[in-house]
Amino acid sequence: MSPPRLLLAHLRPYGLRYALGFLFLALGSLCSLAIPWTVKLAIEALQRGSSTPELRKYILLILGLAAAHGLVRLGSRFSILGGGQAVEQDVRNRLYRHLQALPQAFYHAHRTGDLMSRASNDLAAVRHLVGFGALSLLGTAIAFVGTLAAMLALDPRLTLYAMAPFPILILVARRFNATVHQESQAVQEQLGELSAKVQENLAGMAVVRAYAMEASEIRQFQGLNGEYLGRSLRLARTQAAFSPLMGLVAGIGTLIVLWQGGRAVVETRITLGAFVAFNAYLAHLAWPTIALGWTLSIVRRGLAALGRIAEILAAEPSIRDASDALDRPPDFRAATIEFRNLTFAHEGRGPALRNVTLAIPPGLTLAIVGPTGSGKSTLGALIPRLFDPPAGSLLIGGTDVRRLRLEHLRRAVGYVPQEPFLFSRTVRENLALADDDALAPRLEQTARAVGLDAEIRAFPEGWDTVVGERGITLSGGQRQRAALARALLPDSPILILDDAFANVDAAKEVEILEALGDVLRERTTLLITHRFKAARAADWIVVLDEGRIVEQGSHDTLIAQGGLYRRLWRIQQLEEEISRA
Repeated sequence: MSPPRLLLAHLRPYGLRYALGFLFLALGSLCSLAIPWTVKLAIEALQRGSSTPELRKYILLILGLAAAHGLVRLGSRFSILGGGQAVEQDVRNRLYRHLQALPQAFYHAHRTGDLMSRASNDLAAVRHLVGFGALSLLGTAIAFVGTLAAMLALDPRLTLYAMAPFPILILVARRFNATVHQESQAVQEQLGELSAKVQENLAGMAVVRAYAMEASEIRQFQGLNGEYLGRSLRLARTQAAFSPLMGLVAGIGTLIVLWQGGRAVVETRITLGAFVAFNAYLAHLAWPTIALGWTLSIVRRGLAALGRIAEILAAEPSIRDASDALDRPPDFRAATIEFRNLTFAHEGRGPALRNVTLAIPPGLTLAIVGPTGSGKSTLGALIPRLFDPPAGSLLIGGTDVRRLRLEHLRRAVGYVPQEPFLFSRTVRENLALADDDALAPRLEQTARAVGLDAEIRAFPEGWDTVVGERGITLSGGQRQRAALARALLPDSPILILDDAFANVDAAKEVEILEALGDVLRERTTLLITHRFKAARAADWIVVLDEGRIVEQGSHDTLIAQGGLYRRLWRIQQLEEEISRA
């Protein structure tokens, strides 16, 4: 969707509010334009020698018009600026919902800092566009049309003289508009680069310090910040130059009017009151003329920001519910998971999995092992459709996973990724993320099963301890066990553990798996691991190499075959013996 269409789509629900604001602006302009005309009548009355009561009437009328102008002006701001706030809220909600629906590949291609800049700075520019920008643009248009009509009514010839410099203004405004658009977009793009740099450094601060990269990173940041300053100053100089230029154009018009209008008064072609009123109307045009550059700048910056937001909204979620998705899911607890000649490749890469055929009966604990890069994690991620498998290649309970609603499928799968992510919330909130209604005994039981209960009780505030951003206050092993407990809590019938014990020592891993024995028997479990002691406890083992299943069977069977599994098992045993020596 193009930026203008996107803007109109979000303005439409608030059309009545903007129409009311436009009406208030029109009424305010009418009151404002009536004041010079009243002054004209008062001057003409003075020239006729009118009485004090008649003059008092004009004075009261001017005061009343000024008060009415102030009130309707306030109403226009409430209507239009309030509409701008509402539009910003709607766009922000839509953007956030859309970001939640986009696939993993999108986030691999876009930096977090740039996305955050679009969701904050660019949205603020959109708010200015539909708020102050709309108010100023509408107000300026009404002021020009109304004032021009009043000036024409007073003296058409003098109006032509006054408008003589305005073609220059139009040409300058067009040039200014194009320049501001380019420079605004450059500023916003550089701000995205700067935000991305800050986000990456804050997230990777431990690595920066470990490699003594502080000075290098500071220099890089200063370079990006200097470029942002340079682009911002170029934009500021362009904006600063426009207003004085508009003032000069308006001043030239005023000089022409004083010259020609003075002659018209002397020649009695117009009255002194009409001349004063005409100059008042010309002054009435001065501020909109001078402010035109500021208004156009807001509009162009807002449209540039809207274009950057539209880029994100244009990214189609590749993983979504099919049009023929089933309303009722299969019984996941009794369902067999089947891979049928599955071949899968990540975008821009060679196949990660090749002709994988595998059936996992319900309640089975299946260990998946193999060398690094053999496709183990990809195989696990396809089940909850974190990546989309080819049609007909992955079935659960005889149903293609692409025909299952994402909500049903993902609620049925407990997933622990290689890199566990915890939110900056309490331990209790992190564990109960997928089950807000979980009671304390259930939480404690799950934490005890993964060997975390005693450690949680030892925290300063126990279950109410805030774990910090990404769980930074916890050790790697504690984060992994917290993520495991979070996956176990909802009692999902399918459990995928993707190297979920990488930061836990081998003995602790075996201890946890033994403690989870009864729990795992009630679920279909994929245990993706590089530790063969853990794989040994599984009901069945699949060995992957270069995306293909090269061996499968029980631990003893695979050892007896003397293939890849046995070689990897032996290497791991030797590593353990060396580490103990």
